[in-house]
Amino acid sequence: MAGWRKLPDGRTLRELRERGMTLAGIAELYGATESGVHRALMRADANAGRRTYRDVLPWAIDPAHRSTAIMAHIRVIARQRSGHSVPEPDLLALHTWLDWLCENRLVLNYHPEAPPNPASRTGGFYYMDRTADDEWIIRQPVPDNPGGN
Repeated sequence: MAGWRKLPDGRTLRELRERGMTLAGIAELYGATESGVHRALMRADANAGRRTYRDVLPWAIDPAHRSTAIMAHIRVIARQRSGHSVPEPDLLALHTWLDWLCENRLVLNYHPEAPPNPASRTGGFYYMDRTADDEWIIRQPVPDNPGGN
């Protein structure tokens, strides 16, 4: 099992550097070493063009909710957007889920404290009725309200 990471994701590290923070400053901020920050930035640059679920979802997802079926669908969407091939069973599962959302006029929402529900046995993700403001399958968060309600 991978160890706990002190540093944030690569995008955040690149943004901190673009704002003028030094390696030492980032290391101090996160309780890491300068060489650790440097290695993380090198990995981030190597993966800069790769899309992840973070490019699809507008929320920070709690680690407890990252291994759900919904996240599997979101990762397939991210792979498609990157132009990578996706195994046929994964595509079929994704399209079945998207069709179900459409037929039931539902959108996906997320709040880290949402209890287990029909969308997710571990909670976090939940479905809401689609409104005229919903442009896609994901309910966009309302400013100053991370739950989006």
